[in-house]
Formats: sequence, structure tokens, C-alpha cells
Amino acid sequence: MESIQRQVLEIIKDPTKTHMQTVFSLAEFAENLCGYPAGVPDNFQRLVEEEILCDHNDGHAPLCPRYILPDYERFMERGCAFLRLPPPGTLAEALASLMIFYSHVPSVTHYPVYIGRIDRMLEPFVREVPRDEARGMLRLFLTALDRTVSDSFCHANIGPEATVTGELVVELLPELQNAVPNLTLLYDPAVTPDEFAVKCVSSALKCANPAFAHDPYYRSRIGERYGIASCYNGLYVGGGAYSLSRMRLCRIAERCRRLDEFFSVRLPEAVDAACRFMEAKIRFIAEEIPFFRTNFLVKEG
Repeated sequence: MESIQRQVLEIIKDPTKTHMQTVFSLAEFAENLCGYPAGVPDNFQRLVEEEILCDHNDGHAPLCPRYILPDYERFMERGCAFLRLPPPGTLAEALASLMIFYSHVPSVTHYPVYIGRIDRMLEPFVREVPRDEARGMLRLFLTALDRTVSDSFCHANIGPEATVTGELVVELLPELQNAVPNLTLLYDPAVTPDEFAVKCVSSALKCANPAFAHDPYYRSRIGERYGIASCYNGLYVGGGAYSLSRMRLCRIAERCRRLDEFFSVRLPEAVDAACRFMEAKIRFIAEEIPFFRTNFLVKEG
């Protein structure tokens, strides 16, 4: 108990953390006082200590899936009963509703890891106001995101088509030099105009945003309803990902004396442990915690 109290006080007294970071760190510490879910193999902890496997800070008893990609277009069309938000009718209402909604989207970071295809969501509203007015409102929106979502795993998508909204966002990125959100252009050479693609390249050279994803590749493997989240993960919209684990092949190789030991012994052991670890995590999230029975994101589709 004294050791636990000492570690709690170390978190509370850490001068480098903001208030919210302290709260999140305390929650993470409490969660990790629990053991891993039933079904995690006995050798998993050894492989973690050997730096062969890494759970990417999923936590021992996660509160929700790691990455959640809400159906924002459904939200824009129907509003949200839980948050008492009607469907937005103006650009101001759309931006305010999204900021409210984002604050209730959980993830492994406690912030939304995916905030939607913002150009498609906002384009009908942007076209109803003068361009300069829309630019000013989008500037405030992007600034609010950067100041309230203090984790760069927050991700937005634009494209593949060019839109007024997408062009305004890309114009604003180099000016603002914000860390949040990360932005990805879903690029399709048959759809994305060269002029717009060049603007995106120019912006990326100035502020490392946007990144580029080959839209036909992802559509052929996932379908039309996908989003790029957490840097490079193509995931279902209206879904997401339960967990994410890392395997360090170099650490496996360092412990092998022969090539056949790598392929016949060490690698199969690590793959088996990683798969059983993820299966245990998924079962815990899907069956033991109340997320899929109680969360408004699930209830409202």
C-alpha cells in the first residue's frame, strides 16, 4: 500500500503535467493495478520484459475499444439524443455540435482519435456563407481542436474530391502550424484535381500536414466507409479497432543463435502470445465491460 501511495503522489506532484494529464495518469495507474484479462498467456509478461511484445499502453482493463470511428455523417443528419443536439442547420451550429460531440468520443488517449471527413461534413454549410466568413469560422474551429484535444493521435480526413472546405482547411494549416488534428488527404488520381493535390503537397512541406493515403487501395480492401486514424490505420467508420500490439522482430533475432530458431521457435511463440493477448483483450471489451451495452454511440447507431 505504501508503494502505491508513493506512486500516486509522484503523479500528483509531477510539475510537468497539466491538470488533465494528471487525472488521466491517475486513471491509468488505477487501471493497471488490475491484472490482464483472463486468457492472456503466461509467457506474455516475459515477452514484454524482453521487449519483444508491447501492448501500446492499451491498459490492463480498458474502458472502451482502443480506436473508435463514429459515424459522423449520421450524427450530422440525425443529431444526438443523448447530448440533446438536433441536426445542425448552419455552419456555426455544425461546428459547435461537432466540438461538443468530440468531447464525448472515448479512445485509448481519452480524446477522439478520429474526427471524420471534415470537408464532406461541413461542405453543405460552408457553401451557404461567404468564403471569408467560412474561412474565419474554420480557423476558430481548427484552433479550438488544437487547444482542447491535447493528443496528436487525433485524425481528420479530406478528399478525394476537391471542396471549398478542403481548400480552406489546407490554406489554414501552414498559417496555424497546429499539432492537432493530423490530417490525411484520401488521394485518388482519377478524382483528386492536380491543382488541389499540389496545394496539399505545398502545405505538407510547410507544416507536415496533410499526409496522403491512396484512396483506391483502401476502398478495395475495406470499402467506401473507412477512415484513416492514428497516422496510418484504415478502419471501418461506425467501428474502429479493439486493440493494437507491437512485435519487435529485432529483439527476437537478438535472442536467436540460429536462423531456424528464429522461424521455428521464437517467432511462433511471440505470434501465438500476441494473438492470444489480443483475443483476451477483445473478449474483455466486448463481453465484460458495459461499453457495448450502455454507451450512447452504440445505442444511437
